[in-house]
Amino acid sequence: MEESYKALQGMVKLADAQKARLTLLFSAQYAVYIASDPARLAELEGWKKTGHEVGAYHQGPDTRAWDGYSDLSEKELARVRKKSGKGDAVPGHREYFEALGRLEPGIRSGCLTGGADKKFMAAAPVHEICGRPEEKGKNEFLSVSGGTEAGIKRLSSFNPGDKAGISAAKKEYFELQLGVYGVSFKSSPSEFGAFYSWLSFLRREDPQGLRSRTVSAVVDGKLLAEKVLKPAPKAGKAEKAKNEEKQSVQQPEPPRQEVPRLKPLPSTYGKVGSLVPERFLRRKNAEKQGYCGDAICDAFERARTGLCPRDCGLYKD
Repeated sequence: MEESYKALQGMVKLADAQKARLTLLFSAQYAVYIASDPARLAELEGWKKTGHEVGAYHQGPDTRAWDGYSDLSEKELARVRKKSGKGDAVPGHREYFEALGRLEPGIRSGCLTGGADKKFMAAAPVHEICGRPEEKGKNEFLSVSGGTEAGIKRLSSFNPGDKAGISAAKKEYFELQLGVYGVSFKSSPSEFGAFYSWLSFLRREDPQGLRSRTVSAVVDGKLLAEKVLKPAPKAGKAEKAKNEEKQSVQQPEPPRQEVPRLKPLPSTYGKVGSLVPERFLRRKNAEKQGYCGDAICDAFERARTGLCPRDCGLYKD
């Protein structure tokens, strides 16, 4: 904590030199560290007077660096933390904001991460700076969602913590035609160099810091239009609504096709299972000779060429 605070002192000093306004986000532990020392607390009051804002930073129980505060029950907390047993009771959002209240009562901006603790997230400050990470710091509008009576207003920020990150941030900065661009840095020696590099870039773009704003200044100054984002419906309800919509729209039934009915015709071959015609006729007319049309070319008909051409054709004995 002491090493981080020294880095923070250097960052604020650099920002003051070019009138860049910062939103300083503190965890509950960090707030207690500052408030427990009169010199550090007096220094923070000086930062606030020069235009910097105090905000909240919270990492939920479903994150790697959980800060130890949660509104989940002991059983739920153990499940989220993937630990066996019931677990121990931990302080909730009331204790968290009481600790931050020692630095700034009524904090309005913050970054609360982790989605497992719904009750804790519902108590978040009205200005959320960790929202919409896919925008990579570009803000063309304020997204407003539920959580309080006025709604939580979310901004995007990008963390360019190294040389590659600074290059990416500059690219995104120039691509934003109209709006607000936001970046965030950790108050640690590892990101001090990147912070210095970014301030040097801003000094060339805005030497007097005339366009620099804190999170609350962006929202209160109405620099961005608001866009209300509707919560995505749950999978079950969405599927149910989809099915109801399908049922409400009645599809016309396809016309029935009439199957033509065929009239039965007498078979020339007799009933199924009877003898073939030739053998049938042979049996029927076995005793008659010279009967034309019996399909039998007998000796009588063969002896008389042309008598029964249908039976014997041009057969000659």
